[in-house]
Amino acid sequence: MLSTEKQVIAFKPAVGKEKIREGVTNRGVGGLALEARNDRISKAWIYRYRINGKQFELQLGTYPAMTLAEVRQAHREAVKVVEKGLDPRKQRASEKANNLTAWTMQDAFVRWIETYQQTPGRNKQLPTTKTVSQQRGRWRRHLAPQLADFYVRDVSRRLIIEVLEQASKKAKVEARHSLNLLRQLLRYCQKREQIDVNPTDGVTPSDIAASASAPRQRHLSLPELRQLWQAIDDTRADNEGKATTAVLSIPVANALKLLILTGCRRSEVAFMRWDEVKKTEWTIPVERTKSRRQHKVHLCPLALELLAEQRQLASGEFVFMSTQGTGKPIHPDSLSTTIARLQGRARKEHDDCAPLYHLEHFTTHDLRRSFATQATETLMAEPLLVEMMLAHAPPKLMGTYNRAARWKSQVDVWQRWGAVITQQVAYENCSN
Repeated sequence: MLSTEKQVIAFKPAVGKEKIREGVTNRGVGGLALEARNDRISKAWIYRYRINGKQFELQLGTYPAMTLAEVRQAHREAVKVVEKGLDPRKQRASEKANNLTAWTMQDAFVRWIETYQQTPGRNKQLPTTKTVSQQRGRWRRHLAPQLADFYVRDVSRRLIIEVLEQASKKAKVEARHSLNLLRQLLRYCQKREQIDVNPTDGVTPSDIAASASAPRQRHLSLPELRQLWQAIDDTRADNEGKATTAVLSIPVANALKLLILTGCRRSEVAFMRWDEVKKTEWTIPVERTKSRRQHKVHLCPLALELLAEQRQLASGEFVFMSTQGTGKPIHPDSLSTTIARLQGRARKEHDDCAPLYHLEHFTTHDLRRSFATQATETLMAEPLLVEMMLAHAPPKLMGTYNRAARWKSQVDVWQRWGAVITQQVAYENCSN
């Protein structure tokens, strides 16, 4: 009988013999043996057992891939199966079949994202290409490194919380989005019988240290808008529209001004097309709005002046063409980067010589909030009307029973807002 690792290493057939088999001790549990062959380097661990009077053999593994200690454990587990009157060969085949049909988290994500991008959301619209790309990015950056190789069935609530806590240390908002992604992904797996219970059920942002922060309140006053407008003019490129790292290209400068005048989203302005503009009306198509509904914007005289300048520069289909000669529009990120640079916050080390460094920090989205706040407080526009002008989804009952667009009232607000910007922001008579 073999009882030590040293004996297992030395075990081999005698000269002239093709193979040899010897029993292995295992704390009084019988049936374990080691088989060695002349034509093989590895040795096979064999378990011999009887069920209903018939003898069978099961190869538990090979040495040295499976050590003596490991095979003894595997042998004891197989003996327990036999004691229940079951055949461990069939159990192993069943486990193998289960593993073949079980998904890893990476398998599950690939299947889910294909379904996700083809399934309409609550607004009855398919997710945008941008949204799908963001989901792929979250999986790749925050989840896949630690979860991809796990079987779905082995992913626990504790594991999910640990992974998302790590993501939360880098970006709380992304951690919350990642939790929502996992919730949808595992619900998809649950419906396809990969798991019985969704381990994300009951997990909240507070559980992963990613509770939602208070909504941003930052908006710019008219004097601050005046300073921003002036900074844009002071750092604008020459009339050819090109820019170095020290100045703004004319398309970027004009796009920022149009953000102030319209309250639109940065991507809506950056990707604006000439065929969307008819006289004083700009119609943003369904595929380019966050709400997935067509949205109309009135262009005041000052906005039309900006477009007239762009018409002299842009020869392609886009209003705000990149000056890099690519034939593509400016990127929305260029607008955000420009705002950060004007405030001296484009890099980790702040530039206290930047023209707007003295102002409280603001972003491009805060320009949209500035429009909404000023339209409500300065122009006394109705809040629900302003929400329409921002292309926000109306309250459910209002959306169901009140379909009136109130276009004339919206035009009036945009016109008056354009006049305020012209008189108090674009020119020098803005009071401090």
